[in-house]
Amino acid sequence: MPGLGELGTDLGEMQIKGEPTAVTEGYGAALGRITQELLRMLREEKLLVVWLFDESESMKDDQKEIREQFHKVYEELGIAMERDSKTKADRETLLTVVDSFGESIHAITPKPTADIAEVRAAIDKIEVDRSGTENVFSALMKVLDQYKPLANKTHRKLVIIVVTDESGDDGLQGSLVDDVIAKAGKSGKAAPVYILGREAVFGFPKAYMRWTDPKYGLSHWLEIDRGPESAMPEALQFDGLHRRSDSHPSGFAPFDQARITKETGGIFFVLPHEEENLHDQAAIDKRKFAFLDMKQYTPELVTRRKYEEMRNRSKLRTAVWETVKLLSPFLDDKLDIQQWDYSSQVERFKENGQAAFDRALRDMGLLNQAVQILEKVKPLREKEESQRWRANFDLAYAQVLAYRVRMFQFLLAMDAYLNHLPPTK
Repeated sequence: MPGLGELGTDLGEMQIKGEPTAVTEGYGAALGRITQELLRMLREEKLLVVWLFDESESMKDDQKEIREQFHKVYEELGIAMERDSKTKADRETLLTVVDSFGESIHAITPKPTADIAEVRAAIDKIEVDRSGTENVFSALMKVLDQYKPLANKTHRKLVIIVVTDESGDDGLQGSLVDDVIAKAGKSGKAAPVYILGREAVFGFPKAYMRWTDPKYGLSHWLEIDRGPESAMPEALQFDGLHRRSDSHPSGFAPFDQARITKETGGIFFVLPHEEENLHDQAAIDKRKFAFLDMKQYTPELVTRRKYEEMRNRSKLRTAVWETVKLLSPFLDDKLDIQQWDYSSQVERFKENGQAAFDRALRDMGLLNQAVQILEKVKPLREKEESQRWRANFDLAYAQVLAYRVRMFQFLLAMDAYLNHLPPTK
């Protein structure tokens, strides 16, 4: 894994354009690379840098760590600018803005400033957004609308640096993401977007993070947006009895954020911090993906329309997608079967147990249907050029076979209890 020294190497304009997955050791290494990126651009023109911070409660520790590292970025830039004959030592060469976002965007610094003390103090002023909504792409559009004209007017290049741990609530339809990409690239100098974020959850839009109630000390699992890594889910959203709750890392950035960094010439920095509060952490620790080995499984970072066209041209890919839809608890709530917490009262147990049995019997039929869909295209598997889609097929096929066994076991157990329930004492 690259360290601070390697990430800090000036790679030049063409080599660093549009990097959707840059593995880092943490904020220190990522900020070191950003320092080099800013210095490279400062050799050519003045900059207006906008830092855009996620206001979610889970980001408070990250903000503290960034604040501690922040002064190093500007100190190193100042020293390098004085030594570099291609840059100017004028402190107004680099202006900075600090904004934050949740459900809406908030200006922390009232106007662009060259005062580093003011910038550092601004990070401490970021409040927690209690809405639980992170509209990152709306925030990016507002930053572009406000500061792109100002940057053009003052002959500066606009650079946006986003710090977030979620994939965003407002990117699912794709149109807003396309608008951000278009806005960043037109009318004046192109505005690269850099994102310091987290790995997407594998094939799943959600992750579940532990939150402890500060008043009562009780822990709860909160649903957050953290994926998927592809334009649409390519893995089952079903675990054989109900919707998934695992948080396996995908090895890639969330799709929309990866697209933006690629298309605008920015970089997505994948932060590797151990996320102890994610559900199923034991499984995560056992399954560390080697990023270089995952390169052949990179998702297609194209528009959603183009993605659908590519998928629909392949019978194998279409079959995988049909299986994902068929077995999606998000589209069919009857795929969520009660597994635990049945009543000890006989009549209530029989009522709930029979309802669960009926659902399971129905869902067994859907699993049989899914097996048929995939077995029909199984001969096409070797002709599929994409290693990613081969793997998608292999996983989906293995899962539906295994889930039939799980569902059958549930039916046997529930039937035994419903018809041979031992008497209560």
